[in-house]
Amino acid sequence: MLGIDAGQTAVKAVVHDATLRPVATGRSVSPIDRSGDGYAERSHEALWHAVRTAIAGALRRVDPARIGAVAVSGHGDGLHLVDAAGRGVGPAITAMDSRARHEADEIAADPARSAVILARSGQASGASSPGALLLWAQRNRPEWIDAAQAMVFCKDVVRLRLTGDIVTDYSDATASFLEVDAATWSQEVLDAYGVGGLGGLLPPLQGSAAPVGGVTRTAAEQTGLPEGVPVLTGLHDVQASSIGMGALRVGRLACVAGSFNTNGVTTDRTDVDARWQSRLSITPDLRIAMSTSSTASPTLDWALRLLGAQHSEDRDRLISASAALAPESETPVVLPFFAGSPAGLEASGTISGLRSWHGPEHLMRGVLEGIALMHHWHLSALAEAFDFTGDVALGGGISRSTHYAQLVADVLGRPVRVACEDEPGAFGAAALAAVHLGLVESMDAAQSLAQLDRPIFPDADHMRWQRKRMDFDELIRANVPWWKEQSSAR
Repeated sequence: MLGIDAGQTAVKAVVHDATLRPVATGRSVSPIDRSGDGYAERSHEALWHAVRTAIAGALRRVDPARIGAVAVSGHGDGLHLVDAAGRGVGPAITAMDSRARHEADEIAADPARSAVILARSGQASGASSPGALLLWAQRNRPEWIDAAQAMVFCKDVVRLRLTGDIVTDYSDATASFLEVDAATWSQEVLDAYGVGGLGGLLPPLQGSAAPVGGVTRTAAEQTGLPEGVPVLTGLHDVQASSIGMGALRVGRLACVAGSFNTNGVTTDRTDVDARWQSRLSITPDLRIAMSTSSTASPTLDWALRLLGAQHSEDRDRLISASAALAPESETPVVLPFFAGSPAGLEASGTISGLRSWHGPEHLMRGVLEGIALMHHWHLSALAEAFDFTGDVALGGGISRSTHYAQLVADVLGRPVRVACEDEPGAFGAAALAAVHLGLVESMDAAQSLAQLDRPIFPDADHMRWQRKRMDFDELIRANVPWWKEQSSAR
């Protein structure tokens, strides 16, 4: 099974065997263009090139004829418009984009519109929401709207190039105009976003595990995949990663520190709240209630660039130095909003308590603590409504640092288990393919094959971490008036 995970900055293609063990992996970076104010985009062709490169890297290590099925996971939200031939219309806009912040603010300021969107779609509008971005495009790029046949999502763009079929699944559709309780497109939500006349852009819906078609001859020539290999609809990467961490089970909590700081609990309840997003899962009886922001690897990458530690040896040395600091060391408080912030906050990166005697290791410790503290910030609202069971599953690139994993355990005050799967999103996609082929009995059985490392237990000094959480939250509250003033002036 080939599982493809199309993230916001990289694409991973992983071939798995019948027991869902990875046997070959290909990776490719997918650079983001931030040249416009608030823009975070790439061309559709650049995305496809990254996918082709990743697939080629994986297939060099296996016999392509042995691939039995393909499934794709991809980042959610953003905006992806395609024409009738499946070609991209405009750029592939990622979920790190904030160009539609004024549209999101306009909607938030209207209680009637906001109430409809929250109650029907399961989440409030944000600057990277497909609804706000589609409204922005309608106002600022009408030529995109005129040329578009459909609005799809990142994983659909990839699958469309493989099979030629325009369709999406419920786990991605629930980010936009879906009536979550009925699992159908909602004219009422379209109207509330101000794009009531664009319902014709909404693609057909089907289950994540449903087959869509086979790899076309053109796609076979471009990727090396055998023509005709079945391709499944695919799923949102948060759902896929939860499968790859064995956490798509009621009450299980999964945190990911990747391009986004993603925190979600699997539930069978229908609670909605503006502080989180209630997303349909791969089966109609499950949802993931999640709270996210682009405050993980973009912040770490910024700090590494600033400190001249972009090469792996320099990075590892700096993180080791930060881990070696005494627990009671005074380190700066870092609000990691350097590439975005939670919806509605409109925050910018902030460093407080920086001293002349601080070195790079102190700043790096503050950055890693700030990213870890965002997990707690996001989970605070979810903890009011949901009960968490078991250890916290932790994934994403930063989680490979044992120092960071320990910080997350300390911040949350709960045992943490790091995903052993290097690419849990690709594992989740491949799990769909394994069930489709009959190699694994069910998705629950597939999750049981996902491996987690031993538990990492939190620091016994709970009061020290309680103070850090309080300082972090207080610094956010203190900056809100200034952030709002700066945002309104833009």
